[in-house]
Amino acid sequence: MQQLRAESGTNVYAGLKSGLDAVEADRATSILLVTDGVANEGIVDPKEFHKLLQQYDVRVFGFLMGNNENWPLMRLIAETSGGFYAPVSNDDDIIGQILLAKSKITGEALHDAKLEIRGVKISDATDEVIGKIYRGQQLVIFGRYAKGGPANVTLRAKLTGKDETYTTTFDFPEVSTQHPELERMWALDRIEQAVMKETVGLLPPEESESAIRNLGVQYQLVTDYTSMVVLADDVFERRGIARNNQQRIAVERAAQAQRTTLGPQNNQVDPSQPMFRGRSSGLRGGGAIDPILALLALLTVLVIARVRP
Repeated sequence: MQQLRAESGTNVYAGLKSGLDAVEADRATSILLVTDGVANEGIVDPKEFHKLLQQYDVRVFGFLMGNNENWPLMRLIAETSGGFYAPVSNDDDIIGQILLAKSKITGEALHDAKLEIRGVKISDATDEVIGKIYRGQQLVIFGRYAKGGPANVTLRAKLTGKDETYTTTFDFPEVSTQHPELERMWALDRIEQAVMKETVGLLPPEESESAIRNLGVQYQLVTDYTSMVVLADDVFERRGIARNNQQRIAVERAAQAQRTTLGPQNNQVDPSQPMFRGRSSGLRGGGAIDPILALLALLTVLVIARVRP
């Protein structure tokens, strides 16, 4: 490493391929990639990165640095290989971040994970590809549902080749206004999925642009195809601009004020909900929750808190 010297630009493909060429077939291998992801030399087509990584059984764990980081490329690299990526600011401890990644690499991971929700009709969920769930990783899935009610939530996965199943039940509320910001978070995740599908060639650019523009306008999100314009109230009226997001903003402010007034206890999980059932016994001695089941608990809370449109 000490013999390497910086040259003209950033050739991410060549650097990644050099690491892959050193992979030994009889060893489980992971690669740590620290970069801004801005590939400006050599092969820069994301589809070629996708093809390259499909040839190897290796996980890439990426760390994005800089203000102009190329997150679509890094996400493609990480998801194609079954790894993950995280943004790192200039003030973060990069060594500490790498040590956290090491703890995930050296621990057993759930793989081939799939989430099933029965009893409530779910649509537009962001769980198309879950893949692996690493130790300490939070699995977040957004979605919509048309009508509330009781539902069975099941997480199926493999652990060291053995099938594992974790289940619970939860009552989806008809309407929830406690976390209205989840609407925008769902829309942002859908936008990122559209970008990824376009990047790997699964979605035509014109369809991706249309989907991103529509979501950006509907949910007030700044994207490559939408901008935020700040105007006085009278200017909106004078120019005939519809205030389609005015009600959403009012709900968000009311929910924020309520959380501030009630404090953290307002966001806690309802202890009256039934505990998880599956291979594990749920609660263990001393009341400690199994880590994997706690992961599913967080997942369940995030899914059911989705505000129904």
